[in-house]
Amino acid sequence: MEEEWTQNANEALTISLVRPSASSIEKVSSFKPKFTYPIFGEEERIFGYKGLKVNLQYDARNLRPHFSISSSKKFNSVGEVEAVNVRDVMKEFLPGVAFQTRSEYEKALKDVQDTWTPPGTLVKTTEKNGETYEIWRGTLADPVVKQLIRRIQITVLFFIEGGSYIGLDADGNDDPEYSLARWAVFLVYKKQALSDATEKHEYLFQGFSTVYDFWMYQQPLPPSSAREATVPIQPKCDDSWELPQGDLDLANLPRRARISQFVILPPYQGKGVGALLYDTIFYLYMADASTKEITVEDPNEDFDLLRDICDLKYLRKNVPEFASLKVNNSISIPEKGGFLHNNTQITSENSAGSSADGIVDVAKLEEIRLRAKIAPRQFWRLVEMHLMSTLPASVQPQADTESTRPSPSKTDQKVYSLWRLLLKQRIYRRNVLILAELETTERIIKLNETVNNVEWEYARILDRVQQKSVAINGKRKMDGETDSGDTHSNKKARVNDA
Repeated sequence: MEEEWTQNANEALTISLVRPSASSIEKVSSFKPKFTYPIFGEEERIFGYKGLKVNLQYDARNLRPHFSISSSKKFNSVGEVEAVNVRDVMKEFLPGVAFQTRSEYEKALKDVQDTWTPPGTLVKTTEKNGETYEIWRGTLADPVVKQLIRRIQITVLFFIEGGSYIGLDADGNDDPEYSLARWAVFLVYKKQALSDATEKHEYLFQGFSTVYDFWMYQQPLPPSSAREATVPIQPKCDDSWELPQGDLDLANLPRRARISQFVILPPYQGKGVGALLYDTIFYLYMADASTKEITVEDPNEDFDLLRDICDLKYLRKNVPEFASLKVNNSISIPEKGGFLHNNTQITSENSAGSSADGIVDVAKLEEIRLRAKIAPRQFWRLVEMHLMSTLPASVQPQADTESTRPSPSKTDQKVYSLWRLLLKQRIYRRNVLILAELETTERIIKLNETVNNVEWEYARILDRVQQKSVAINGKRKMDGETDSGDTHSNKKARVNDA
């Protein structure tokens, strides 16, 4: 009986974007959620209905929501066994305005002025695939921005595995004003002319991202007249610290920008919208002198792919020293041991030399990383990817393992071995405590297996870099998209390589 009256929540729920029409309202697009377990439990099932249909509609402009439910038959309660009250469940996740009557909702949509624009400040306008896209930026301290995010934030639960709401404390109340002001919100809209008025436009919501600013500790630098105007806190000569007198300008404090949520709605994936949004965020924070590093909160594989492609393209285009980077083939390879314990110098003898004596110039690359504001783990993955792309064709790893390649020369084999040692060293250091628990033979097997998998991953990314565009959802455990629509990953279980 239970199975007969139980519906799959992912199949029962339909999310739609709508807009007003001459007679009523019309759908712009419809799609299904990927996850509903945060709302309906781990099994993602709803008991008590036959022919259940749960509809969540949004005004494609200001995201005003409307919730409705229908079914062909509802289970009659037997003792304590009763149908799930879907409306009451959804009230915990949607604002009260979502439960107005249908007539009230239609009237509210028609009352929106045709001059309506997204909240915040317009930061980017671009033409893509014959369409015009705009990206708007605001903060949760703006009541209109906060209202819009409150309306659409349920999509974080639908499309981000492990996602959660922002701007709320443990009791569900708003964070303090100063904390809300640290949350930047980026909204991406498609802008198109109204069919009956060429001078008027309508906005269609595509997705959003949220970014939080953290204060970032940095090692103190010697005082200088050039820095005194921009660095408000300086150590005294005896290394003790004092806060300056008077008001402290928080805008001048060094900070780390962390991308927290990143959602592109399913109908608009695969069109480069995700890459457009990510690049816009990245370039804006690159231009902000107080932002020292741009990070991502718990990205999944799909978002990592978007990030890798965008970051690699940025470095190759804007940093000539990175674009010209190659493996130093002039050093010798030890027959065994030594390389895992030194900073890419390969042997303990070489480790006493300058940074330029290693496989790569570590000091020079660290300077590039700081200028590019990329976190260390991400930056060194990009270094490894780019170096792999410079390997001779005879030894360069390929995503298609069946592809034919020329026979490698000894020089080709050496440069490949050096690159692989660089990669192996980073993976070993990141997992040294885990690997230390394994027997030597098993440790070597596991490390080599991981390196082989990373090679395949990098080859897949480099293949994608050659494509014209990429647009992928991501954050924490974010849903993803690719131009081909294929987000399946064939990675084996391995030691953490990131």
